[in-house]
Amino acid sequence: MKSTTLRRSNITREKVAMMEALNRYNRTHQDEDFYRTQSKNKELDALWQSFNIKPQKSEKAPQVYFVTGLIAGVIVTLLITTFVSLLINLSTPKDDSVIPVSKPVSESSGRFSFIPADSTSSKKTAAPVSLNEEYIVKEGDTLESIVIRFYGAFDMNKVNLIQDANKMANPNALSIGQKLIIPMNQ
Repeated sequence: MKSTTLRRSNITREKVAMMEALNRYNRTHQDEDFYRTQSKNKELDALWQSFNIKPQKSEKAPQVYFVTGLIAGVIVTLLITTFVSLLINLSTPKDDSVIPVSKPVSESSGRFSFIPADSTSSKKTAAPVSLNEEYIVKEGDTLESIVIRFYGAFDMNKVNLIQDANKMANPNALSIGQKLIIPMNQ
């Protein structure tokens, strides 16, 4: 260092000499440490090779874990669903009506036998039974939903029957509180 720099920094010559000596010492020992660590690395490499340890693989990306979890979740859900449906099917009694086996018709029993009606019942005339029902239209009802409610399934012929019975020009012109006649005999 220059003497002008020393005066400005208030560092004495002894301190400068001590810092230079310390710097030299560090340089010589750093070189030794460098060579020492290099030789240790070679020794460690030889040890690892003798153990036949493969280097560790890098960690998997998060997408791999997400996809694996998604697939496992779908499989577990399907298994649980099938297990529960099997339990439900096994626990519910079957309501299948048993159809009785009919006896084969023999050729000799091909004749019909009629039972005569009572003479009193033939004289009485029964009043005609109306097979029509009345329905009052509620909010949200459509002619299609009314057909499904009364007939069990949608059929355009049933819509036409209701239109004819109620003398409707437009099947979409229903009003709340309107009384409809539903023909049940066809």
